[in-house]
Amino acid sequence: MISVDKSGKDTEVYKNYLRILPFFKDLVYENKASISEYWAEEVSGFEYIFDSSHLIINKLRHHCYHLTGEFPYPYRSHHKFRSKQFFEKLKLLESTSLVVDKNLDLLVSEPEILGGFGFKIENKYVNKDTLKFYECMIALQKSNLIDANNNNKESVICEIGGGWGGFAHCFCTIFPNTKYVIVDLPNTLIFSYLFLSELFPAKKVKLFNYEAESTEECDFLLIPNTEFDKYEGSIDGAINICSFQEMTSTQVSDYVNKLHDMGSKFIYSLNRNLNKNNLSLKNTINDHISEKFIVEKIDILNIPYTELNVNQMKTSKINFIKNILKLITGKKKNKFTSENDYQHLVGKL
Repeated sequence: MISVDKSGKDTEVYKNYLRILPFFKDLVYENKASISEYWAEEVSGFEYIFDSSHLIINKLRHHCYHLTGEFPYPYRSHHKFRSKQFFEKLKLLESTSLVVDKNLDLLVSEPEILGGFGFKIENKYVNKDTLKFYECMIALQKSNLIDANNNNKESVICEIGGGWGGFAHCFCTIFPNTKYVIVDLPNTLIFSYLFLSELFPAKKVKLFNYEAESTEECDFLLIPNTEFDKYEGSIDGAINICSFQEMTSTQVSDYVNKLHDMGSKFIYSLNRNLNKNNLSLKNTINDHISEKFIVEKIDILNIPYTELNVNQMKTSKINFIKNILKLITGKKKNKFTSENDYQHLVGKL
């Protein structure tokens, strides 16, 4: 009789973690990678990832709240009453997707591996990240940056700030022939490395400079932000979801210029156009992308991706009229859409 390791120490993800851990410790500790004050504080909260037991790594999704703010607790069975909001938001996004293309299903379920969580709706696990990624896919399709009807197309996509790899999973599930580059802090790349290795076991995930130099050697190439200027590959398109807004203006401009020089035909951004909590971002994201691309705003919903209460949309016309009256009386000087709101922006050559 073959003995079975019930301790969880013999899982593929934990063995993979032990194999790549020296690479990431070298990046984070020995090379002393520089990061912003904002992220220096954030990453200090999950340094334990670099000295973790199998109990943490086998449930790694439970620790991704450091990156996206999503906890598993609100999705437990005793909170099922909250699933109605997710259902309503999902249906709203589905109706929007049908208007874009009635033949496409751009929703990708939350992965159940490594402690994945969400409310089960129509046989798919759904959480806020799921809805956010779904909205992004709809925006990309609507803007004609991608065509999911031609999902066998080969391309190279670069995502700046890939987090735990959730959007990469969505994109590469719909476009399986995509080569995907993720540029991120060394401290967070370990999340996407482990997740993508588990989600796509038939594909190769490699760390730039330690295991591979280009996408010709792998399917997912993970590049520390401190090494991105040394990367000489080309790309077809670029994506940024909720991280440009946390950078300095210089950093955003540097990324836009680098992506343009790599041959990117487009940049897609879901960010606050101007982040009032980040004084280092002196210009709007629109302004920065406009340095190299022609920018267009893509309207998807009248509520931000963070909002689950779809009933807010019903009052939008009333608020619009109120805003007009305030402008007429001089009581309101701001734009109807605040620059601090989340916006879907696409930059094209």
